[in-house]
Amino acid sequence: MNSARDVAALQDQRRADVQLMQAARQTQLEHSKVLEAHTKTLDEHGKLLGALVSGQVAMMEQIGTLTTQVGAITEHLGITPPAQPRAEG
Repeated sequence: MNSARDVAALQDQRRADVQLMQAARQTQLEHSKVLEAHTKTLDEHGKLLGALVSGQVAMMEQIGTLTTQVGAITEHLGITPPAQPRAEG
């Protein structure tokens, strides 16, 4: 009887499809965990980078203030400060 073999083949195919879907689901769950960990790391790195940039800006502001103060002192003393190296760019 051909019909019984067809039903058995369809049942086998259905089992294979279900296994495939379960494997895909498991892979997706694993990838979701990895993506969550990567997102957390990226957020942490973003915060650290923001702090570094803020620190760099604060240091540049302090250097500007110091440069102004040194200029005022050298002018007051009547001395010429040494030549500053030129930035390459």
